[in-house]
Amino acid sequence: MVELDLSPSMVTFVHICILVVFVLGLLCFFLRKRYIRQLVGLKLMLQSVSLGLILTGWEKQDVYLAQSMVISALVIEAVVIGLALTMIIHIVKHAQDEKEFILRSRIPRSLLRGFHE
Repeated sequence: MVELDLSPSMVTFVHICILVVFVLGLLCFFLRKRYIRQLVGLKLMLQSVSLGLILTGWEKQDVYLAQSMVISALVIEAVVIGLALTMIIHIVKHAQDEKEFILRSRIPRSLLRGFHE
């Protein structure tokens, strides 16, 4: 394995970058109204946590523990993202069905005779 020798200022810079990416993900998650953009914000937060785990493991000279934690985090992240996408699909589908119901309820019944799905 190759030993990396980074200066303390470079390590601090990487910590700051990790925090910036996490804060950007947090802002994207809470300030965006569209579900997919919120999901991107969640993904940014989870990726910055993974990078932080790797950097912390490197600093503490316990890379194997950090790698195992990151692999576990990636598996959990994949499940969370999959569930979130499934929920988004169901929410959008339900909203479209509700919108169609509202539009149909505003149309006079005489116009709906003969309309069958």
